[in-house]
Amino acid sequence: MKTTLYYLLLLLSVNTFAEVNNESFTSKTLNTQVTFKVSVPASYSTRLNQYYPVIYVLHGQWDFALVKSISDTLKSEIPEFIIVQVIGKGAQLQPNDANINEKAQLFRQHFTHELVPHIKNNFRTADYSILIGHSNAGRFAMEQLLTKSPLFNDYFIFSPSLDDGYIVSLARSVKELQAQLFLSIANEGEHMQKPFNALLNILQNHPTLSLSSEKYAQYSHQSSKVIALLNAFQTRFSHWQASYETKIAGLGSLLTHYSVLEKEFGFQVFPDKDDLIRLLAYFAVNDNGQEVGKIYDYVITHYSNSAESIIEIEQYLAKEGYQSAAKRIKSSRLK
Repeated sequence: MKTTLYYLLLLLSVNTFAEVNNESFTSKTLNTQVTFKVSVPASYSTRLNQYYPVIYVLHGQWDFALVKSISDTLKSEIPEFIIVQVIGKGAQLQPNDANINEKAQLFRQHFTHELVPHIKNNFRTADYSILIGHSNAGRFAMEQLLTKSPLFNDYFIFSPSLDDGYIVSLARSVKELQAQLFLSIANEGEHMQKPFNALLNILQNHPTLSLSSEKYAQYSHQSSKVIALLNAFQTRFSHWQASYETKIAGLGSLLTHYSVLEKEFGFQVFPDKDDLIRLLAYFAVNDNGQEVGKIYDYVITHYSNSAESIIEIEQYLAKEGYQSAAKRIKSSRLK
């Protein structure tokens, strides 16, 4: 019954989603005012000492909403991200290997020397970022990977344009790669399948590249990016969420789990507030006053908007017949 209660409490999770801001600045490189969207986590305005990893979404005019929607859906399974809309298309994303494409050359300068620094200077960003690209934006992202851009740690690249031979040729010239890459292809013609297989063969010979790849034969070029994005998040952060056993082992066990994640990813990680509120209820019902006190103190100290949530869970328990558990939480709140 008590285990069942924990899962019932999942229904109390508050739907707090990321907030979208409109940003703009004058680009000296492009000689124009650039306007774009930046999504910040719901906790951004209340966790003022926290720094967040960043996702840069190429083809942002089309794919920003998709990335935000899926990251919101997976909010308890992946880190909280700042998500940046990178607007660019056509010639801007074409290869610039010979420096003869002025639009491509200027866009690269704008992206790496203006847009990314703007985000770092105006938002609390951790030293960890993901670059996401699909189709010809995927080719752009592959170029960033293969030219060893210092700006990104992870790459989610879906059905990149490979039929011109540029990326495969560039890959053959690279001796060592150190990054995380999720690479996929949809149900494409031979003009894409053949260079994709060639690229995979090359990348698999880089022992310091962490590579995950998928072929989505049942999905089209456009629809595949939905399942690919979901799989990329789940693959990269497969161990992000603490197990049920870890959670009910107590606050110390949960904090150890997130400490391990901090060491792996290189930025500070905090437990999800809703998880802690549910655990507060769980231990109150299980008559574990010591854990109730630990969790209450931690939540109040680290989450500035938590008092209302604690009162709500206290009232919920009392309404459902767990008066003793409600009193246990109240005593921690009033001490």
